[in-house]
Amino acid sequence: MTFRLKAGFSFGGWIEEIVNPDKGNDLIPEGIATFSDEYYLFKAFLSGMKNSCIANPNPSVGCIIVKNNKIISYGCTEKWGDRHAERVAFEQLPADLLEDSTIYVTLEPCSHVGKQPPCVNLFQNKKIKKVVIGCKDPNPLVSGEGIKILTGQGLAHPNFTFANEIKAFNYPFFIQQEKKRPFFALKWAQTLDGCLADDLNGWKWISGEMSRKYTHWLRQKYDAILVGAGTVLNDYPSLDIRDLDIQFKRNPIKMIYDPGGKILSCSIEQQQKLKDKTLKSKQKIILFICENILSKFANKTNNDWLKFIFDNEKIIISQIQTTMPVTESIQSSIEKINFIQEFGRPFQSVLVEGGPRLLSAFIEENNFDLIHLFIAPFFLGGEKNKLFSKITKSLIKNETKEINKEKRYYIANKAFLNNDILLEIMQNNN
Repeated sequence: MTFRLKAGFSFGGWIEEIVNPDKGNDLIPEGIATFSDEYYLFKAFLSGMKNSCIANPNPSVGCIIVKNNKIISYGCTEKWGDRHAERVAFEQLPADLLEDSTIYVTLEPCSHVGKQPPCVNLFQNKKIKKVVIGCKDPNPLVSGEGIKILTGQGLAHPNFTFANEIKAFNYPFFIQQEKKRPFFALKWAQTLDGCLADDLNGWKWISGEMSRKYTHWLRQKYDAILVGAGTVLNDYPSLDIRDLDIQFKRNPIKMIYDPGGKILSCSIEQQQKLKDKTLKSKQKIILFICENILSKFANKTNNDWLKFIFDNEKIIISQIQTTMPVTESIQSSIEKINFIQEFGRPFQSVLVEGGPRLLSAFIEENNFDLIHLFIAPFFLGGEKNKLFSKITKSLIKNETKEINKEKRYYIANKAFLNNDILLEIMQNNN
């Protein structure tokens, strides 16, 4: 599955709506005529962006109802288990207003019974003109059946002008439906010479303000952020949402990859910084630690720091296998966690934010679905904090690479975020 996005769109959605919401809602994509089906599908797309942080593992679908060239109702998928976008839009109106209206919905209405009734039933006997559908649903329980039912009622008008943009915005949902596994996206900011930080481990700020706003929007779209213990003990990141002009509705789950148990044996000063920042959380945090390392610390019950870690109801320790590749062991551990029990919802996606060794492992083992890459226009020099660096001890084999043997990826999107370049890169399966 590879595709390219129209100007102004990204895997996070309509870029202007993310970084400049006061302006973004007034702009429309180039070449789209006002009051056309494409115009209203775009407005439905913007509606679908409103709950992208809480809808998953469902897709965040947008729906609008138009009558006499006026939008009379908006809907967006609610949190998992609650109403779909179509039902939200319909229940805001009395039935008589639906007559002679047109429905615009970004994703094919569902035709099966899940936690909600089938959305296709909403359109029956309402004297609606037509239902304009922006993209086919990849769910095998739907997958064209909703369009088929609405076609039989004389209502279906598929319009796939923004199908790629809808897929991109809901890409974790599309991949999970296809692959039946968690979705992994990689994100980093780098200089023109490929440095993710300087050789003194300073990284604030490589990218500019607009890039950081986009990054925080991405964070709230994904279920979890994954970082390595080295990054945590160097930067003590809070891994939460900041710098957004629009309201966000949840922080992602914090995940820390610490195979050697560095956090378990860190200094008193480091312990306090962790308590004050990274481990300060209202929701649960997941630590991935090798099983043989855990056994070495299990009986040290007289250690206050270990008691804080092991007895903390907010910290979930997940054992990883040393016999498996790095990313495979992480994925396996994630799949063993009961997320509905621990977090009240199924799990779908991970944003891997670093550091360079962990990112390099995901690339080397080819275990990712998407890259969000921010390139800042300056040179830094140094070798320590680059992908595949031979100076920093790595999680991967630092073998000499040959051009003709390396896999090339697919650039699905490129955009300017002020003076930074955003590249969003997919696996090339062609």
